[in-house]
Amino acid sequence: MNDQPDANRKSVRETVDPFEMKSFFDQITTLLTDDPGNRHKIDLPELLRAWPGECVYITDYKNKTLLYKAGFEGLLGYPDDEVDFDFVFSGYHHEDEVMIKHIIKSVIISGVKSFNSDPDLQLSMTYRRKRKDGSYIHLLSQSSIYELDTNGNLLKSLTRLSDISYLNVAAPVSWSIRSRNLDTQEVSRNISASFKNPFTKREIEVIREIQKGGSNHQIAENLFLSHHTVATHRKNIFRKCDCKTILELLVFCKRLDVL
Repeated sequence: MNDQPDANRKSVRETVDPFEMKSFFDQITTLLTDDPGNRHKIDLPELLRAWPGECVYITDYKNKTLLYKAGFEGLLGYPDDEVDFDFVFSGYHHEDEVMIKHIIKSVIISGVKSFNSDPDLQLSMTYRRKRKDGSYIHLLSQSSIYELDTNGNLLKSLTRLSDISYLNVAAPVSWSIRSRNLDTQEVSRNISASFKNPFTKREIEVIREIQKGGSNHQIAENLFLSHHTVATHRKNIFRKCDCKTILELLVFCKRLDVL
């Protein structure tokens, strides 16, 4: 038996940037094959129907495209032809974004060389997502396997998004995973590990200065560091938490009780 895919999965776990989506998917595509073969594939037209208050799409991870999409305009205000691969992995509420990305990455990595001829996987999440008019909607996302490649990798998934705003859910982000093939406890541990404090003592000092509104020059003076060192710390801090703004950084740190 060829053990290379298992080695590749271990390599991805150790080397993939867990805080940036583009590099993550760039590496995942190298593990997947698009060769034709005896692959699992569902073909149930009723699953592809988008009911009112819902949208549905099929994600192709090898080619980083959407093979099918319907219902986005009614749910999020975007015509289906404006929706692409990058779109469905963006637009999260800034308080939910980091957690959602870590959940997605952990599940996808676990889906490398993990399935047999009778795959079973259901990932359910709730989170907030921005609509085209700028408002936020609370969604239930339900994803399952649509197709495997010849090596048993998760190649394509089917996802249905449903509006659950009317439920007034207290916790904005929740998730659950069901699978006969994956070690769901391991997946849970990987996700939990993503939310441990990733910052060094010095980086936390820099974050506290950022919270006060300090510029790199001011932070350097206050911490007796060079401007270059502060800039490096700042770059590493934002990379570690996949945050693009100071607000996102402070929300992330609050969740971890860093500040």
